[in-house]
Amino acid sequence: MSLQTKIAHNTIIHLVGKVIGLLLGLLSIVILTRYLGQTGFGYYSTIVAYLLFWGILVDFGLTLTNVQMISDETFEFNKTVNNIMSLRVILSLAFLVFAPILIWAFPYPVEIKFGVSLMVVAYVGTTIVQTLTGVFQKKLQMWKVTIAEVVGKVVMISALGLFAYQGRSLYWLFGAISLEGVFAVIVLFLFSRQLVKWKFEIDLTLWKAIFKRTWPIALSISFNLIYLKMDTIILSLTRTQAEVGVYGAAYRIVDVLTMLPAVFMGVVLPVITVYFAQKKFKELKNILQMSFDTLMTFALPIFFGTMLVGTQLMVLIAGADFVESGTILKVLVIASLAIFATSLFGYAVVGVRKQKSMMFGYLTAAIITFIGYLIFIPKFGYWGAAWMTVFSELVILVWTAVVVYRTVHFLPKLNNFFRILPATLVMSGVVYLIRDWNVLVVILIAGTVYFPVLIAFGGLKLETVKSLIRLKSED
Repeated sequence: MSLQTKIAHNTIIHLVGKVIGLLLGLLSIVILTRYLGQTGFGYYSTIVAYLLFWGILVDFGLTLTNVQMISDETFEFNKTVNNIMSLRVILSLAFLVFAPILIWAFPYPVEIKFGVSLMVVAYVGTTIVQTLTGVFQKKLQMWKVTIAEVVGKVVMISALGLFAYQGRSLYWLFGAISLEGVFAVIVLFLFSRQLVKWKFEIDLTLWKAIFKRTWPIALSISFNLIYLKMDTIILSLTRTQAEVGVYGAAYRIVDVLTMLPAVFMGVVLPVITVYFAQKKFKELKNILQMSFDTLMTFALPIFFGTMLVGTQLMVLIAGADFVESGTILKVLVIASLAIFATSLFGYAVVGVRKQKSMMFGYLTAAIITFIGYLIFIPKFGYWGAAWMTVFSELVILVWTAVVVYRTVHFLPKLNNFFRILPATLVMSGVVYLIRDWNVLVVILIAGTVYFPVLIAFGGLKLETVKSLIRLKSED
């Protein structure tokens, strides 16, 4: 089986799992928003922002470093994985202890402070799962990650639904959310035993090599955190929790949408790393172009569709109390469009080992965005947060694209883009005419229209579709 076909199969399987996860994630938003209301969901959004801030920080770049190093043939696979996971466990334990303590230094309601203690386990589990995922990316066995993630979400949703039905307090719901990380880690660890001989291992020479590769990523991530999560944190400190809830509901939809490029590029990253290490620049550019075309195939219809029916979608998911979230979503979806493109260049930066070159870009974006947050959020609330988020994503898109171009002289060709765009416009015209129908019906019709028109315009060839689903070996 060819490498491209393996990537396609791997991606399709994982995308199917992510679609299931996406639907379950939307269901969790349905339960939480309708049960907790604006203020209660504001508590939840503040907790998520706080834990993501510390969770991503203690990730220390190990998720991407793991993928990069185990894709490099100069490092022994089993030894490298054991050392990286040993470091991950140490950092996760520190997170588990200090995050619930530090929250008491913030002037938050007690519901948020206790909520952090209940939900921290979920984010410890997430950091471990993300690092373990690199092993399955390397082996092109992402279906195992898919099973683990779906099991975790099913358990979480079941507990959320039960506790909401029983009328439990928000603390019970926060505890239910932690079950996702616990079960996902257990399932994925059992699968990983077939690929790795696990043991706690500290090789100082190897740790030195790990730190050498990971510190630029870790520093870049620290800068990223400022423009990724400080909006919600500053909003939670300067405005009401109800306003945080309205903004957080829209942001959660964007988080769900932008899972797709992260999943796809996570699968492609090991291939980018190998091609760059072997100086196969033609193949590298081909895989980057394929990735761009694939990402735009989904990004454009998501963007235009959300602009047309974002408010109806938000009311369907979160209820009438969150109608204003629909308008905010139409702003944030601009950022999501940028994120689809940034995912391509951002992962490519890691694959071509130019993390250090990106640090100045991340620092610049972080400083400007943080200043913007401090100026505009206290004055304009969630509108200031939303538009500064759009600005920050556009800045990062430009920086990552410049770094990749300077390294491998790649800029995506727009031949296929200009086939995708008219197909998207046709779909958008249909959606506009039926925009007052039930939003689920509108989405179904939009998909039914889009893909055949895309094929007709040549943006998606039937031969390509067949190659993606072909199961016979090409060895």
